[in-house]
Amino acid sequence: MVKAIGVVNLHSDVDFVGLTERRPAASVSFLGRYALIDFVLSNMSNSTIDAVGVLIQKKPRSLLKHLGNGNSWNFNSKAGGVSLLYNEKYANNPNYNHDINNLIENIAFLESNKADYVVVAPAHIITTMNYNDAIESHEKSGAEITMVYKKVHDANEAYIGCDCLTVKNKTVTAIEKNRGSRKDCSISMETYVFNTKTLLKVMKQAQKISSFFSLRDVLAYLCDEKQINAYEYKGYARCMDSLEHYYQYSLEFLDLDVSSAVFKSNWPIYTNTNDTPPTKYLSESEVVSSFVANGAMINGTVENSIIGRDVTIGTGAVVKNSILFSGSVVSPGAHLENVIMDKHSKVKRQLDLKGDSKTPLYIKEGDVV
Repeated sequence: MVKAIGVVNLHSDVDFVGLTERRPAASVSFLGRYALIDFVLSNMSNSTIDAVGVLIQKKPRSLLKHLGNGNSWNFNSKAGGVSLLYNEKYANNPNYNHDINNLIENIAFLESNKADYVVVAPAHIITTMNYNDAIESHEKSGAEITMVYKKVHDANEAYIGCDCLTVKNKTVTAIEKNRGSRKDCSISMETYVFNTKTLLKVMKQAQKISSFFSLRDVLAYLCDEKQINAYEYKGYARCMDSLEHYYQYSLEFLDLDVSSAVFKSNWPIYTNTNDTPPTKYLSESEVVSSFVANGAMINGTVENSIIGRDVTIGTGAVVKNSILFSGSVVSPGAHLENVIMDKHSKVKRQLDLKGDSKTPLYIKEGDVV
């Protein structure tokens, strides 16, 4: 019997304004090379969880293209690989299109793998979590459900809307929404370990309580009835819950201390690879403190920015504190600061674009400005 299978839960209210207009947050580009979902899939793979189901809420096209057959994440395909779980029945009914109904619609994934445990984790909370540690805590506790949390000291600014746990003697005694009223909080990482039989029971129980109940709802409801083990995660964590936080946390990775905390030789982050040539740095190029993906052509100044694949930056152009997605074009002489350019967008006529350091200016996919 397989010890554990994984479920990547994409049912969330995360909205990056224009970035999530045509795609789910999980497939949004990150650091010019990755998609947000790469981190949770890599955690699953590195934790030797080889059968993973991805609960897709909406807008699946870009996600299907990115995931392909799932081989890029080094899963043992003989043990299961990646399964895409889509609730077509309720795809156009928001009240019913939640994770519980998606699991019910795809119950064969849980039943056919015959695992002892199910690890559920989101894509929009970036961690480098070894799920085996959470499973070990779960087994030692004797509980049927484990919730993973992290102690944070900025809950008044970050993790707004996430669940804040009251933890006593390694047991979750209460769950409430973080409204930003206090700094210190034990924030749920929306990562859970279930006994498989318990998860199946919870799914049925949720239906009886309310047809609109999500997994988070039913856990809050059951908190008074069941012993829920609490496992503290102490590593890197960021909740990508808005365009502003996506921008802020992306640029944080230009700090070596931050990137070193996530990218480790013993914990690789996998992604879908593309065959593109090296970036060309032409005679007038100057690049400082930036991530630059393959295939770009640069003949201007780039500072403290993230440059995606196949980006063109013209002669004399200046790009500062900005994120440029693949295929975007910056015309010669343009000046960009605090800007996010989506895929295949072009700065052609408006040559001086500046957003706020906390609220970046966003250019939609394919737009010409």
